[in-house]
Amino acid sequence: MKLYVMRHAEAIEGSDTLQDEWRYLTEKGRAAAKEVSSSIAKLGPKPRLTITSPLTRAVQTAEFVAETACRKNVVVASALLLPGADLSELVAHLKGCKDDKRILLVGHEPQLGSLVAALLGREKDVVSLKKGSCVALELDPKKGDKPAGFLWYLTPGRKCITSFKKAFPQTGN
Repeated sequence: MKLYVMRHAEAIEGSDTLQDEWRYLTEKGRAAAKEVSSSIAKLGPKPRLTITSPLTRAVQTAEFVAETACRKNVVVASALLLPGADLSELVAHLKGCKDDKRILLVGHEPQLGSLVAALLGREKDVVSLKKGSCVALELDPKKGDKPAGFLWYLTPGRKCITSFKKAFPQTGN
């Protein structure tokens, strides 16, 4: 299965009058989400299932991707992608999605970086996704310790990177 892991785009800062869950995308964030969404659609098979954190900024980012994805794309909000949610539950859920061939996750750091590192068998490495960026993985739910292979990393305003080392140079390997 193709697994796309995307961090929400830039959102306004929280304040005393605006709770974290209601933070919404800035104009720059909207433009970045549209740009990356368009690039995802050009780089390969489009996601058919989008699972997003229920927080506003993630849902908005997911909606931009869904607009450029195939017409049968389904968007679902899940507490598994909330900040601080249990990573092992998310991995177990993904491994149970055997019938889904192309899934996009939209969520938050540091959870998404930890997910990518875990799926690639690089738990000791620090993987940090930039706002509005997307990592594509080839996920085989039947594999144990290292169920995914790295395909590419895309950030707003940059070319697609197909080397894990170049995408995340601060990692150990």
